[in-house]
Amino acid sequence: MIRVDFSVPFQFEAIPIGIDFTTAWAEVNARNARLSRTMEQDQLSLTEMARSLQQVSCLLDQTGAVYAANCLHSFQGELSLGSLAVVVVDFPYGNDTRSAAQGTLRAILASRGAGWAGTVFETPCGQAAVFTGGQSYELPPAFSKTGEPIQVLTTQLHAVIPIPSSRSANDRGDSGRMCLIAFSTPNHGHWEKCYAPIMASVLRSLQFTEVTPARDRDQ
Repeated sequence: MIRVDFSVPFQFEAIPIGIDFTTAWAEVNARNARLSRTMEQDQLSLTEMARSLQQVSCLLDQTGAVYAANCLHSFQGELSLGSLAVVVVDFPYGNDTRSAAQGTLRAILASRGAGWAGTVFETPCGQAAVFTGGQSYELPPAFSKTGEPIQVLTTQLHAVIPIPSSRSANDRGDSGRMCLIAFSTPNHGHWEKCYAPIMASVLRSLQFTEVTPARDRDQ
């Protein structure tokens, strides 16, 4: 079992993982209450947001997310939004983390096409394949002032870090693991000065720790 530790950006607020609709409704209403009155939503919009939050929360749980968060703050006098997710997945990459990172980077860039760029960086926790680019998403009507679905182009950073296998893990025959970090913002002009330094700090602070499950310790 792997524990992932890193410095959490102060601008971000954690998203509960694996919650039901009641918890999602309470979370959405609590966040709405903290916003200014000019940004308050009607009950129908809040309900739709709660459903969306629950769906995202369950999806994060299913994909192995260990942390997820979003932010809504002011940067250089403009409203700025961002989202962050950290996921750990089983992936038998072998014993060479550098080759795994380089191979992953080539495969991902080939699948994304033009507009994406990346490289392999040396981080305190090992090799990290880091790539950036843009991707478009459709937001549901509840998140639109016009009441119609809207297309939103986001600037994204993804990092894939092969987790070095410990000797004990190899002895147990455990498969390899990778840590995936995904960041996204619709505020393209804020990326370089606001979010790039934040994500660099996250990568520099990332640490992996092998944790023995309680059931194994008791045997």
